[in-house]
Amino acid sequence: MKLLKKASILVVLFCAPLLFSETKNKNGYEITLKAERENAVYKAGEDAVFILSVKKDGKPVSGMKLSGNISKDSVAPRTNFEGKTDSGGKFKVKGTLGEPGFLKCQIFVFVPPKGENDKKAVEMLAGAGFSPFEIKPSMPAPDDFDEFWNKQKEILKSIPMNAKFTPVKVSNPNIEAFDVQADTFNGKVSAYLVMPKNAKKASLPAILLPQGAGVYSSSLAFNWANKGFMALSFNVHGIPNGRNAEFYKNLEKNELRGYAKKNSKSRETIFFRTAYMRVMRAMDVVMAQPQWDGKNLVMYGGSQGAGQAIAGAGLYNDKVTLVVAKYPALCDHTGIVIGRTTGWPHFAKEKDANGNYDKESVEAARYIDAVNFAERIKCPAIFTIHYADDVCEPTSSFAAYNNIKTQKKLVPVVEARHPAPEWENELMFKNICERVEASGKN
Repeated sequence: MKLLKKASILVVLFCAPLLFSETKNKNGYEITLKAERENAVYKAGEDAVFILSVKKDGKPVSGMKLSGNISKDSVAPRTNFEGKTDSGGKFKVKGTLGEPGFLKCQIFVFVPPKGENDKKAVEMLAGAGFSPFEIKPSMPAPDDFDEFWNKQKEILKSIPMNAKFTPVKVSNPNIEAFDVQADTFNGKVSAYLVMPKNAKKASLPAILLPQGAGVYSSSLAFNWANKGFMALSFNVHGIPNGRNAEFYKNLEKNELRGYAKKNSKSRETIFFRTAYMRVMRAMDVVMAQPQWDGKNLVMYGGSQGAGQAIAGAGLYNDKVTLVVAKYPALCDHTGIVIGRTTGWPHFAKEKDANGNYDKESVEAARYIDAVNFAERIKCPAIFTIHYADDVCEPTSSFAAYNNIKTQKKLVPVVEARHPAPEWENELMFKNICERVEASGKN
Protein backbone atom coordinates (compact mmCIF):
# COMPACT_ATOMS: atom_id res chain seq x y z
CA MET A 1 0.00 0.00 0.00
CA LYS A 2 1.28 3.48 -0.88
CA LEU A 3 1.95 5.66 2.12
CA LEU A 4 0.27 9.05 2.15
CA LYS A 5 2.50 12.07 1.93
CA LYS A 6 0.97 14.47 4.40
CA ALA A 7 -0.93 17.37 2.86
CA SER A 8 1.30 20.44 3.06
CA ILE A 9 0.48 24.13 2.66
CA LEU A 10 2.24 27.34 1.73
CA VAL A 11 0.99 30.89 1.35
CA VAL A 12 2.16 32.50 -1.91
CA LEU A 13 1.22 35.33 -4.27
CA PHE A 14 -1.72 35.27 -6.71
CA CYS A 15 -0.79 34.92 -10.35
CA ALA A 16 -3.71 33.28 -12.24
CA PRO A 17 -7.30 34.15 -13.22
CA LEU A 18 -10.24 32.67 -11.33
CA LEU A 19 -12.40 30.23 -13.29
CA PHE A 20 -14.84 27.52 -12.21
CA SER A 21 -14.92 28.90 -8.69
CA GLU A 22 -17.32 28.72 -5.79
CA THR A 23 -18.69 32.25 -5.42
CA LYS A 24 -20.56 33.75 -2.48
CA ASN A 25 -21.76 37.26 -1.68
CA LYS A 26 -22.20 38.78 1.77
CA ASN A 27 -22.58 42.36 2.93
CA GLY A 28 -21.45 43.66 -0.46
CA TYR A 29 -18.36 41.43 -0.60
CA GLU A 30 -17.87 38.93 -3.42
CA ILE A 31 -15.75 35.92 -2.44
CA THR A 32 -14.46 33.19 -4.75
CA LEU A 33 -12.36 30.07 -4.18
CA LYS A 34 -10.96 27.62 -6.72
CA ALA A 35 -7.99 25.50 -7.65
CA GLU A 36 -5.53 27.49 -9.73
CA ARG A 37 -5.47 24.94 -12.54
CA GLU A 38 -8.63 25.31 -14.62
CA ASN A 39 -9.61 21.63 -14.59
CA ALA A 40 -8.45 21.22 -10.95
CA VAL A 41 -6.53 18.05 -11.88
CA TYR A 42 -2.91 17.33 -10.93
CA LYS A 43 -0.60 14.36 -11.00
CA ALA A 44 -0.02 12.58 -7.69
CA GLY A 45 2.86 14.35 -5.97
CA GLU A 46 2.35 17.69 -7.73
CA ASP A 47 1.44 20.87 -5.85
CA ALA A 48 -2.16 22.03 -6.11
CA VAL A 49 -2.77 25.71 -5.48
CA PHE A 50 -6.07 27.09 -4.17
CA ILE A 51 -6.84 30.76 -4.72
CA LEU A 52 -9.22 32.89 -2.67
CA SER A 53 -10.34 36.28 -4.03
CA VAL A 54 -12.29 38.99 -2.21
CA LYS A 55 -13.83 42.05 -3.90
CA LYS A 56 -16.20 44.82 -2.95
CA ASP A 57 -17.83 47.02 -5.57
CA GLY A 58 -15.64 45.25 -8.11
CA LYS A 59 -12.41 46.26 -6.35
CA PRO A 60 -9.98 43.94 -4.52
CA VAL A 61 -10.10 43.96 -0.72
CA SER A 62 -6.81 43.55 1.13
CA GLY A 63 -6.31 42.55 4.75
CA MET A 64 -9.42 40.35 4.92
CA LYS A 65 -8.84 37.87 7.76
CA LEU A 66 -9.38 34.17 7.13
CA SER A 67 -8.63 30.71 8.48
CA GLY A 68 -8.99 27.25 7.01
CA ASN A 69 -7.69 23.78 6.43
CA ILE A 70 -6.67 21.39 3.69
CA SER A 71 -7.84 17.79 4.13
CA LYS A 72 -7.64 14.51 2.29
CA ASP A 73 -11.12 14.92 0.80
CA SER A 74 -12.70 15.64 4.22
CA VAL A 75 -10.68 13.15 6.32
CA ALA A 76 -7.25 13.22 7.99
CA PRO A 77 -4.58 14.35 7.54
CA ARG A 78 -5.67 17.96 7.89
CA THR A 79 -3.42 21.00 7.85
CA ASN A 80 -4.72 24.21 9.37
CA PHE A 81 -3.75 27.74 8.36
CA GLU A 82 -4.76 31.36 8.79
CA GLY A 83 -3.92 34.60 7.02
CA LYS A 84 -5.14 37.71 5.22
CA THR A 85 -5.78 38.70 1.63
CA ASP A 86 -2.90 40.56 -0.02
CA SER A 87 -2.94 43.97 -1.74
CA GLY A 88 -4.64 42.38 -4.75
CA GLY A 89 -7.42 40.90 -2.60
CA LYS A 90 -5.96 37.40 -3.00
CA PHE A 91 -4.86 34.57 -0.75
CA LYS A 92 -3.14 31.49 -2.12
CA VAL A 93 -2.55 28.19 -0.33
CA LYS A 94 -0.77 25.09 -1.59
CA GLY A 95 -1.27 21.38 -0.90
CA THR A 96 -0.06 18.09 -2.30
CA LEU A 97 -1.10 14.45 -2.24
CA GLY A 98 1.25 11.59 -3.00
CA GLU A 99 -1.41 9.12 -4.16
CA PRO A 100 -4.47 9.18 -6.43
CA GLY A 101 -7.24 11.04 -4.64
CA PHE A 102 -8.53 14.50 -3.78
CA LEU A 103 -7.69 17.39 -1.51
CA LYS A 104 -10.34 19.72 -0.14
CA CYS A 105 -9.61 23.30 0.79
CA GLN A 106 -12.00 24.89 3.27
CA ILE A 107 -11.61 28.59 4.08
CA PHE A 108 -13.61 30.76 6.49
CA VAL A 109 -13.56 34.45 5.54
CA PHE A 110 -14.35 36.95 8.28
CA VAL A 111 -16.50 39.51 6.49
CA PRO A 112 -17.18 42.75 8.45
CA PRO A 113 -20.60 42.26 10.10
CA LYS A 114 -23.61 44.45 9.40
CA GLY A 115 -24.87 44.20 12.96
CA GLU A 116 -24.47 42.54 16.36
CA ASN A 117 -26.01 39.26 15.16
CA ASP A 118 -24.07 39.14 11.89
CA LYS A 119 -20.72 37.64 12.89
CA LYS A 120 -20.75 34.33 11.06
CA ALA A 121 -17.78 33.76 8.75
CA VAL A 122 -18.35 32.89 5.10
CA GLU A 123 -17.36 29.27 4.48
CA MET A 124 -15.77 28.50 1.11
CA LEU A 125 -14.88 25.10 -0.33
CA ALA A 126 -12.89 23.84 -3.31
CA GLY A 127 -11.46 20.50 -4.42
CA ALA A 128 -8.51 19.32 -6.48
CA GLY A 129 -7.95 15.86 -7.92
CA PHE A 130 -4.65 14.00 -8.06
CA SER A 131 -4.46 11.39 -10.82
CA PRO A 132 -8.22 10.83 -10.25
CA PHE A 133 -8.56 8.26 -13.04
CA GLU A 134 -6.13 6.05 -11.12
CA ILE A 135 -8.32 5.91 -8.00
CA LYS A 136 -9.16 2.25 -7.41
CA PRO A 137 -11.76 0.68 -5.13
CA SER A 138 -10.40 0.46 -1.62
CA MET A 139 -11.30 -3.26 -1.49
CA PRO A 140 -12.52 -5.81 -4.04
CA ALA A 141 -16.03 -7.23 -3.91
CA PRO A 142 -16.54 -10.03 -1.37
CA ASP A 143 -15.95 -13.50 -2.82
CA ASP A 144 -19.62 -14.40 -2.37
CA PHE A 145 -20.99 -11.04 -3.62
CA ASP A 146 -22.68 -12.51 -6.71
CA GLU A 147 -23.90 -15.55 -4.79
CA PHE A 148 -25.52 -13.25 -2.22
CA TRP A 149 -27.30 -11.13 -4.82
CA ASN A 150 -28.40 -14.11 -6.90
CA LYS A 151 -30.10 -15.35 -3.76
CA GLN A 152 -31.86 -11.97 -3.35
CA LYS A 153 -33.10 -12.20 -6.93
CA GLU A 154 -34.59 -15.61 -6.20
CA ILE A 155 -36.30 -14.24 -3.10
CA LEU A 156 -37.74 -11.40 -5.17
CA LYS A 157 -38.97 -13.76 -7.90
CA SER A 158 -40.95 -15.67 -5.28
CA ILE A 159 -42.92 -12.53 -4.37
CA PRO A 160 -45.83 -11.77 -6.76
CA MET A 161 -45.85 -8.14 -7.96
CA ASN A 162 -49.56 -7.57 -7.39
CA ALA A 163 -49.14 -4.22 -9.12
CA LYS A 164 -52.00 -1.75 -8.81
CA PHE A 165 -52.33 1.35 -10.99
CA THR A 166 -54.51 4.23 -9.77
CA PRO A 167 -55.04 7.04 -12.32
CA VAL A 168 -53.76 10.46 -11.27
CA LYS A 169 -55.41 13.58 -12.68
CA VAL A 170 -53.04 15.74 -14.75
CA SER A 171 -53.61 18.97 -16.63
CA ASN A 172 -51.86 17.90 -19.84
CA PRO A 173 -54.38 16.07 -22.06
CA ASN A 174 -51.54 14.29 -23.88
CA ILE A 175 -50.12 12.66 -20.74
CA GLU A 176 -51.48 9.98 -18.46
CA ALA A 177 -50.24 9.27 -14.95
CA PHE A 178 -50.71 6.55 -12.35
CA ASP A 179 -49.92 5.98 -8.72
CA VAL A 180 -48.26 2.55 -8.70
CA GLN A 181 -48.16 0.19 -5.74
CA ALA A 182 -46.46 -3.19 -6.09
CA ASP A 183 -45.30 -5.83 -3.64
CA THR A 184 -41.60 -6.36 -3.09
CA PHE A 185 -39.26 -7.68 -0.44
CA ASN A 186 -39.96 -6.08 2.93
CA GLY A 187 -42.66 -3.71 1.68
CA LYS A 188 -43.87 -1.94 -1.43
CA VAL A 189 -42.70 -0.20 -4.54
CA SER A 190 -44.49 3.13 -4.34
CA ALA A 191 -44.15 5.14 -7.52
CA TYR A 192 -45.63 7.47 -10.09
CA LEU A 193 -45.73 6.28 -13.69
CA VAL A 194 -46.21 8.85 -16.46
CA MET A 195 -46.31 8.35 -20.23
CA PRO A 196 -47.81 9.75 -23.42
CA LYS A 197 -51.53 9.05 -23.54
CA ASN A 198 -52.78 6.20 -25.70
CA ALA A 199 -49.23 5.05 -26.49
CA LYS A 200 -49.05 2.07 -28.80
CA LYS A 201 -47.82 -1.33 -27.71
CA ALA A 202 -44.00 -1.64 -27.57
CA SER A 203 -43.51 2.03 -28.51
CA LEU A 204 -41.99 3.75 -25.46
CA PRO A 205 -38.45 3.79 -24.07
CA ALA A 206 -38.46 3.50 -20.27
CA ILE A 207 -36.58 5.52 -17.68
CA LEU A 208 -36.45 4.73 -13.97
CA LEU A 209 -35.83 7.55 -11.53
CA PRO A 210 -34.81 6.31 -8.07
CA GLN A 211 -35.07 8.85 -5.29
CA GLY A 212 -32.34 10.86 -3.60
CA ALA A 213 -31.84 10.86 0.16
CA GLY A 214 -34.66 11.91 2.44
CA VAL A 215 -38.26 11.05 3.16
CA TYR A 216 -40.70 12.36 0.59
CA SER A 217 -43.14 11.40 -2.15
CA SER A 218 -42.24 10.09 -5.57
CA SER A 219 -42.40 12.69 -8.36
CA LEU A 220 -44.51 13.03 -11.48
CA ALA A 221 -41.80 13.17 -14.14
CA PHE A 222 -43.75 15.04 -16.83
CA ASN A 223 -40.59 16.27 -18.55
CA TRP A 224 -39.76 12.71 -19.56
CA ALA A 225 -43.30 11.86 -20.67
CA ASN A 226 -43.30 15.00 -22.81
CA LYS A 227 -40.23 13.59 -24.60
CA GLY A 228 -41.95 10.29 -25.31
CA PHE A 229 -40.68 8.21 -22.37
CA MET A 230 -42.46 5.95 -19.96
CA ALA A 231 -41.05 7.31 -16.68
CA LEU A 232 -41.25 5.65 -13.27
CA SER A 233 -40.21 7.76 -10.29
CA PHE A 234 -40.16 5.77 -7.06
CA ASN A 235 -39.36 6.63 -3.47
CA VAL A 236 -36.72 4.66 -1.62
CA HIS A 237 -38.96 3.73 1.32
CA GLY A 238 -42.07 2.33 -0.37
CA ILE A 239 -44.18 4.92 1.47
CA PRO A 240 -47.42 6.42 0.07
CA ASN A 241 -47.19 9.20 -2.50
CA GLY A 242 -48.89 12.57 -2.62
CA ARG A 243 -49.41 13.16 1.11
CA ASN A 244 -48.95 16.54 2.79
CA ALA A 245 -45.56 17.74 4.01
CA GLU A 246 -46.40 16.98 7.64
CA PHE A 247 -46.89 13.29 6.83
CA TYR A 248 -43.34 12.92 5.50
CA LYS A 249 -41.88 15.14 8.21
CA ASN A 250 -43.36 12.90 10.91
CA LEU A 251 -41.95 9.79 9.25
CA GLU A 252 -38.53 11.39 9.03
CA LYS A 253 -38.61 12.38 12.69
CA ASN A 254 -39.76 8.99 13.90
CA GLU A 255 -39.61 5.54 12.28
CA LEU A 256 -37.46 6.62 9.31
CA ARG A 257 -35.07 8.77 11.30
CA GLY A 258 -31.49 7.92 10.35
CA TYR A 259 -32.78 5.21 8.02
CA ALA A 260 -29.63 5.00 5.90
CA LYS A 261 -27.45 3.63 8.71
CA LYS A 262 -30.06 1.73 10.72
CA ASN A 263 -29.39 -1.97 11.36
CA SER A 264 -26.23 -1.72 9.28
CA LYS A 265 -24.13 -4.32 11.07
CA SER A 266 -25.40 -7.17 8.89
CA ARG A 267 -25.82 -7.55 5.13
CA GLU A 268 -29.23 -9.11 5.89
CA THR A 269 -30.58 -6.08 7.76
CA ILE A 270 -28.76 -3.15 6.16
CA PHE A 271 -31.30 -0.73 4.64
CA PHE A 272 -29.94 -0.79 1.11
CA ARG A 273 -30.42 -4.54 0.74
CA THR A 274 -34.15 -3.82 0.80
CA ALA A 275 -33.72 -0.64 -1.26
CA TYR A 276 -31.89 -2.43 -4.08
CA MET A 277 -34.52 -5.16 -4.18
CA ARG A 278 -37.07 -2.37 -4.51
CA VAL A 279 -35.04 -1.05 -7.46
CA MET A 280 -35.21 -4.46 -9.17
CA ARG A 281 -38.94 -4.73 -8.53
CA ALA A 282 -39.47 -1.24 -9.98
CA MET A 283 -37.74 -2.44 -13.14
CA ASP A 284 -39.95 -5.53 -13.15
CA VAL A 285 -43.03 -3.29 -13.06
CA VAL A 286 -41.87 -1.16 -15.98
CA MET A 287 -40.83 -4.11 -18.13
CA ALA A 288 -44.25 -5.69 -17.60
CA GLN A 289 -46.01 -2.72 -19.24
CA PRO A 290 -47.18 -3.37 -22.81
CA GLN A 291 -46.13 0.14 -23.90
CA TRP A 292 -42.44 -0.49 -23.10
CA ASP A 293 -40.45 -0.82 -26.33
CA GLY A 294 -38.59 -3.86 -24.98
CA LYS A 295 -35.28 -2.23 -25.89
CA ASN A 296 -34.50 0.95 -23.93
CA LEU A 297 -34.28 0.76 -20.14
CA VAL A 298 -32.50 3.76 -18.59
CA MET A 299 -31.50 4.16 -14.93
CA TYR A 300 -31.04 7.78 -13.86
CA GLY A 301 -30.50 9.32 -10.45
CA GLY A 302 -28.52 11.75 -8.34
CA SER A 303 -26.76 11.14 -5.03
CA GLN A 304 -28.61 8.26 -3.27
CA GLY A 305 -30.61 7.88 -6.47
CA ALA A 306 -27.37 7.54 -8.43
CA GLY A 307 -26.16 4.82 -6.10
CA GLN A 308 -29.43 2.96 -6.68
CA ALA A 309 -29.12 3.49 -10.45
CA ILE A 310 -25.64 1.96 -10.43
CA ALA A 311 -26.85 -0.96 -8.34
CA GLY A 312 -29.82 -1.53 -10.66
CA ALA A 313 -27.59 -1.48 -13.73
CA GLY A 314 -25.24 -3.99 -12.13
CA LEU A 315 -27.97 -6.30 -10.86
CA TYR A 316 -30.00 -6.31 -14.10
CA ASN A 317 -26.99 -5.90 -16.37
CA ASP A 318 -28.67 -7.90 -19.15
CA LYS A 319 -31.61 -5.47 -19.21
CA VAL A 320 -30.41 -1.92 -18.47
CA THR A 321 -29.25 -0.12 -21.61
CA LEU A 322 -27.94 3.15 -20.11
CA VAL A 323 -27.07 4.29 -16.59
CA VAL A 324 -26.68 7.95 -15.67
CA ALA A 325 -25.34 8.69 -12.20
CA LYS A 326 -24.99 12.26 -10.94
CA TYR A 327 -22.60 12.81 -7.98
CA PRO A 328 -23.24 9.25 -6.76
CA ALA A 329 -23.59 8.24 -3.14
CA LEU A 330 -23.11 4.73 -1.72
CA CYS A 331 -19.58 4.33 -3.11
CA ASP A 332 -16.43 2.84 -1.58
CA HIS A 333 -17.62 2.23 1.97
CA THR A 334 -14.31 0.52 2.80
CA GLY A 335 -12.23 3.65 2.14
CA ILE A 336 -11.60 3.92 5.87
CA VAL A 337 -9.63 0.67 5.76
CA ILE A 338 -6.88 2.31 3.67
CA GLY A 339 -7.11 5.81 5.12
CA ARG A 340 -9.47 7.33 2.55
CA THR A 341 -12.87 8.94 2.77
CA THR A 342 -15.97 6.81 2.29
CA GLY A 343 -19.14 7.59 0.37
CA TRP A 344 -22.44 8.74 1.86
CA PRO A 345 -23.95 7.65 4.22
CA HIS A 346 -20.48 7.12 5.75
CA PHE A 347 -21.06 3.96 7.75
CA ALA A 348 -17.60 4.65 9.17
CA LYS A 349 -15.71 7.70 7.93
CA GLU A 350 -12.69 8.13 10.22
CA LYS A 351 -10.99 5.99 12.84
CA ASP A 352 -11.06 7.12 16.45
CA ALA A 353 -7.96 8.08 18.45
CA ASN A 354 -7.20 4.40 19.03
CA GLY A 355 -7.58 3.44 15.38
CA ASN A 356 -10.96 1.77 15.87
CA TYR A 357 -14.05 1.97 13.63
CA ASP A 358 -17.30 0.08 13.09
CA LYS A 359 -15.88 -2.95 11.27
CA GLU A 360 -19.18 -4.84 11.25
CA SER A 361 -21.00 -2.08 9.38
CA VAL A 362 -18.11 -1.63 6.95
CA GLU A 363 -18.08 -5.37 6.19
CA ALA A 364 -21.86 -5.44 5.68
CA ALA A 365 -21.65 -2.35 3.45
CA ARG A 366 -19.37 -4.19 1.01
CA TYR A 367 -22.48 -6.03 -0.21
CA ILE A 368 -24.34 -2.82 -1.06
CA ASP A 369 -21.35 -0.84 -2.34
CA ALA A 370 -21.96 0.85 -5.70
CA VAL A 371 -18.28 0.28 -6.51
CA ASN A 372 -18.97 -3.44 -6.78
CA PHE A 373 -22.14 -3.04 -8.85
CA ALA A 374 -20.27 -0.66 -11.16
CA GLU A 375 -17.85 -3.45 -12.03
CA ARG A 376 -20.79 -5.56 -13.23
CA ILE A 377 -22.39 -2.94 -15.51
CA LYS A 378 -22.51 -3.94 -19.18
CA CYS A 379 -24.26 -0.89 -20.69
CA PRO A 380 -22.88 2.59 -21.42
CA ALA A 381 -22.59 4.87 -18.39
CA ILE A 382 -22.54 8.63 -17.84
CA PHE A 383 -21.34 10.06 -14.52
CA THR A 384 -21.08 13.54 -13.10
CA ILE A 385 -18.71 14.07 -10.17
CA HIS A 386 -18.52 17.27 -8.10
CA TYR A 387 -14.99 18.14 -6.99
CA ALA A 388 -16.10 20.18 -3.95
CA ASP A 389 -18.77 17.68 -2.87
CA ASP A 390 -18.77 17.36 0.91
CA VAL A 391 -21.56 14.75 0.98
CA CYS A 392 -20.60 12.30 -1.79
CA GLU A 393 -16.86 12.95 -1.83
CA PRO A 394 -15.27 12.74 -5.29
CA THR A 395 -12.68 10.18 -4.20
CA SER A 396 -15.45 7.68 -3.50
CA SER A 397 -17.35 8.50 -6.71
CA PHE A 398 -14.22 8.08 -8.85
CA ALA A 399 -13.63 4.67 -7.26
CA ALA A 400 -16.97 3.59 -8.76
CA TYR A 401 -16.51 5.33 -12.11
CA ASN A 402 -13.06 3.83 -12.61
CA ASN A 403 -14.42 0.36 -11.85
CA ILE A 404 -16.78 0.43 -14.87
CA LYS A 405 -15.38 -1.66 -17.71
CA THR A 406 -17.78 -0.60 -20.49
CA GLN A 407 -18.15 2.56 -22.58
CA LYS A 408 -18.38 5.50 -20.21
CA LYS A 409 -18.37 9.29 -20.08
CA LEU A 410 -17.51 11.63 -17.21
CA VAL A 411 -18.75 15.18 -16.77
CA PRO A 412 -16.60 16.77 -14.05
CA VAL A 413 -18.26 19.65 -12.21
CA VAL A 414 -15.24 21.37 -10.73
CA GLU A 415 -16.91 24.17 -8.76
CA ALA A 416 -19.93 22.32 -7.31
CA ARG A 417 -20.58 20.95 -3.87
CA HIS A 418 -23.45 18.47 -3.58
CA PRO A 419 -26.46 20.06 -5.31
CA ALA A 420 -26.44 19.95 -9.10
CA PRO A 421 -26.30 23.24 -11.01
CA GLU A 422 -29.19 23.54 -13.44
CA TRP A 423 -26.95 23.25 -16.50
CA GLU A 424 -25.90 19.79 -15.30
CA ASN A 425 -29.50 18.56 -15.10
CA GLU A 426 -30.23 19.99 -18.54
CA LEU A 427 -27.11 18.37 -20.01
CA MET A 428 -28.02 14.93 -18.62
CA PHE A 429 -31.58 15.27 -19.94
CA LYS A 430 -30.22 16.15 -23.38
CA ASN A 431 -27.67 13.29 -23.32
CA ILE A 432 -30.26 10.68 -22.40
CA CYS A 433 -32.74 11.85 -25.03
CA GLU A 434 -30.08 11.88 -27.74
CA ARG A 435 -28.75 8.42 -26.88
CA VAL A 436 -32.20 6.85 -26.79
CA GLU A 437 -33.12 8.54 -30.05
CA ALA A 438 -29.91 7.26 -31.64
CA SER A 439 -30.66 3.72 -30.45
CA GLY A 440 -33.93 3.81 -32.41
CA LYS A 441 -32.01 4.52 -35.60
CA ASN A 442 -29.67 1.56 -35.23
